[in-house]
Amino acid sequence: MPERKRSIVICAEDTPAAADACAWAVREAYREGDVLHLAYVIPSLKPPMEVYHGLPGTSYSFSSPGKHNEDERISAAKSAIEARFLPILKEKMVPYELHLYAERHDVTPTRVGEIILNCVEERDATLVVLASHNKPTDRDQFVGKVGSVAQYITKHCKRPLAIIPPIINA
Repeated sequence: MPERKRSIVICAEDTPAAADACAWAVREAYREGDVLHLAYVIPSLKPPMEVYHGLPGTSYSFSSPGKHNEDERISAAKSAIEARFLPILKEKMVPYELHLYAERHDVTPTRVGEIILNCVEERDATLVVLASHNKPTDRDQFVGKVGSVAQYITKHCKRPLAIIPPIINA
């Protein structure tokens, strides 16, 4: 009987730590027939501006002035994720799907975690892989710690979870 195709969800960001986590998943968890799902939440959407006047019953809503360029930000995020992760995936010809979720620019870590866990459940993931901390500065400062999104996912994930520390001095 053929084995069931597994789905592995990678929490993707355009950071070296997230790429380290993906490389670990390809090296240690991936087996032929699996599909890796790269889940990335893009904080790009700006809410419309609300203006309320002092008179009862008068309020107006309109788009904020200026250009927001959400489409360009989403396209740039897609290109950045593919540039960082495709070399890792192509080395072993790993099939993947990229899942981009556009959220408000002020999205909270809790909301990012909820979106990622939704992706995990929708894909019936066998494994969830994320970096312990995806902050691109002072990587060794976070060894042994997890970021706010990873902390949320750790507390709420109902699937097997691998939290990968960044490679120091890589």
